[in-house]
Amino acid sequence: MKSNDFIGTGTLIRLFLRRDRFLLPIWIIFSVMLTFITAATFNVIGGEGLEHVLSEFNKDPLISALLGPVISVDISGAIVWRGMSQLALALGIGSLLIVIRHTRTDEETGRSELIRAYPVGRYANLTAALIITIIGNMIAGILISLSIIALGGEIKGAFVFGATLSTIGCFFTGVGTLGVQLRESSSTAKSIGIATLGLGLVLGILNNFRGGYTLLIWITPMAWHRVTSPFGGNYGWWLLYCAVFAAIPIIIAYKLSSRRDLGAGIFPASPGLTEASPHFTSPLALAWRLHKKSFVVWMVGIVLYISVFAAISPGLSSDGAMSNWLANLGGTSWAEEMGLGYVFISISIYLISLFVAAYAMTAVLRLKKEENEGRVEMLVDKRVSRICWMSSHLIVAALCSTALLLVMGIGGGVFYGIASGDISSGFWGVFIMSVSKIPPVLIFLAVTALLYGLCPKMTGVGWIVWIGSVMLELAWEGQIIDWSLMQISPFAYAHYTIDIINLPLMLLILLLGLSAVLIGIGLLGFKNRDILTKM
Repeated sequence: MKSNDFIGTGTLIRLFLRRDRFLLPIWIIFSVMLTFITAATFNVIGGEGLEHVLSEFNKDPLISALLGPVISVDISGAIVWRGMSQLALALGIGSLLIVIRHTRTDEETGRSELIRAYPVGRYANLTAALIITIIGNMIAGILISLSIIALGGEIKGAFVFGATLSTIGCFFTGVGTLGVQLRESSSTAKSIGIATLGLGLVLGILNNFRGGYTLLIWITPMAWHRVTSPFGGNYGWWLLYCAVFAAIPIIIAYKLSSRRDLGAGIFPASPGLTEASPHFTSPLALAWRLHKKSFVVWMVGIVLYISVFAAISPGLSSDGAMSNWLANLGGTSWAEEMGLGYVFISISIYLISLFVAAYAMTAVLRLKKEENEGRVEMLVDKRVSRICWMSSHLIVAALCSTALLLVMGIGGGVFYGIASGDISSGFWGVFIMSVSKIPPVLIFLAVTALLYGLCPKMTGVGWIVWIGSVMLELAWEGQIIDWSLMQISPFAYAHYTIDIINLPLMLLILLLGLSAVLIGIGLLGFKNRDILTKM
């Protein structure tokens, strides 16, 4: 590397900050809000005394399997213990989106080529994107630390926790930059990042299931709070290890960026066939070809996820009793009626269903990517109607999302049935759990299709809806809101606290009807609006 390789970095930082003047504050404020929501949760459920409640949680085999042992029995320890996964996920997703936006997305749209027409160094663009994302993570970490101090937490422990979260965000920043170098598509880079996030969550839960202090804590960013132990031992020196680990993908990304052309990836796209397949004769076939790779990756990930958690769920049944909070969540005795192992697999399916909804939204956003790259204009200029083109992608997205849930139900049912020794009842219970999540997932797909059809620039609102549903779930579990507000979320009608016998079938059917209406409006909107053209 030479100094000339970084010319223009400062100018690009100012440009990127201007472009992210709304996104960066929202991302940071959202992370701080999660901290306060977690604290508010424990203020509500800690009426018997927070130390007593946390001690009870520590003895609950299900909660311990999900979150691991409590580090300290006070409000600060509760925030670390309960909020770690959510905060790491928020910072990870934000880091991925920002760094990919200013690197690979800019290359796809031709913006990077325009920038390179000026005196700009080889690494200036990448360095500027990294700097603003790392600064964003550091600011978020500092504000989270100050928030915990304001809530009465110890200063040293608060800053150790904030710094741990910052290094986690920096690690996923590096993962995003590494994904950018590998392939020529921003969607592929996002998929690599999201897959890494999902793997981190799974490894974190597996670490917690084995007691919280296995070798996995050294390679799983979601478990780095076990290494630094904020409000416990406050082992701040281990932050150096976390920082070095986070720097590895960044260093590799720099090395690879010098070995590829602008707009290309280290792994070039495979050349197409000299002649099309006899079946490749319709927009539906084209849509499937575009979605196939992403679908296969998600399928493999979900099968691995559900097979592990379905197999270990029955083993929780004899490990102890549930906490009063979990047993009486929502004011009902739902958990006692289901059994501990059944509750664990039910929560696991519910969590992955939220991510399947995110997959459905990204599948619909493939429409926007195709339009931005100018391919739609070429297609509809032929004998392909607008409705036919958009509906083809929506059909494939809906079928793929449904297939993911069906495979999760089949795989989870088989493994759970084998592990529990009752394949018949175990299989059908888990399978129906998964199938019941199809209507809520399709609602998110339909909302994204509606926004894209009417105004593609507003598709980001769909992610606000998804995040809002997650926030409602967290607030309800913390008893901050009651069930009437929780019902705003589509997933409330297939919630893990509802026994499969008592599922509101009519409401789930109505969700399917509402999805069809929203998709119809989106199709009409797309039919009557202008198509973006790539100059």
